[in-house]
Amino acid sequence: MGDSILAAGAWCWHDAYYAGRWSLLDQPAGARAAGLTAIECNDFMLPPPRLSRVRRPLLALLPAAPPELWRYSRATLRRLRADAEARGVCILAWAINSDLAVSGRGWPAQQLYLRRGLAAARLLAAPLLRVTLGGSGETPRSHDALIARRLAALVQASPAPVTLENHWGVSTDIARHLEIFDAAAAALPDALRPRLGCCFDPGNVPEGPDRPRWWRELARRANHFHLKTTAFDAAGDEAHLPHAEIFDLLAEVGYRGPTTIEYAGDGDPVEGLRQSAALFARLAHA
Repeated sequence: MGDSILAAGAWCWHDAYYAGRWSLLDQPAGARAAGLTAIECNDFMLPPPRLSRVRRPLLALLPAAPPELWRYSRATLRRLRADAEARGVCILAWAINSDLAVSGRGWPAQQLYLRRGLAAARLLAAPLLRVTLGGSGETPRSHDALIARRLAALVQASPAPVTLENHWGVSTDIARHLEIFDAAAAALPDALRPRLGCCFDPGNVPEGPDRPRWWRELARRANHFHLKTTAFDAAGDEAHLPHAEIFDLLAEVGYRGPTTIEYAGDGDPVEGLRQSAALFARLAHA
């Protein structure tokens, strides 16, 4: 993993974003300040575009309209692309909070949202599109076949390979998450199957005796990895996850894909990114 791309995730600046002090347009500069040259962008952190006072209430009239939908603006995306290029930063992944479990009534709005996300990934020339299954723990299992078909269709429509994160909702049940992933992969033509992988986030796997097994299963299918960090001790080790064990697992399954740092701590995001990058360098070359 030592030579793989290392990116700064937008989530590192979550506190500043929710306080109204930060948006994706600030991300290229923040990554550069931390010494990184790649970013993963979460679409819900786009700044409000022009005419938001009109766009937001109008789009909210759509049944089950995704809350991120009104933030999409080609002008904003072009600004993000231009600033990233000016700073020598590549956009590794465009992350959308897709809900493939939404009801039939809400599906048209979800389809519109997916089209906006696909267009953004194309405009930004992002080599990865990060998606989620959505739904909740109460979503009936009878919906799983439909979710898998929607995921397979999304892969076929995407301008970039798709990485499916184990990110709450239906995916809280990792066994179910993997079953849906495998069903979607099986539905794809052979030539397209390499364009679907898991975004392996070990911090999103529920704690319990099965956690190491689910880590392995996600890692085996991974085309992206989230290095989730929160706090560091004096030796530079992260306090909440056994990262040495996780990196050994990634090496064992032969993972060679990109990594995004998701620093979730309360400290300075740039310093958190630097500490996370140092941890990555040490463990990836161990």
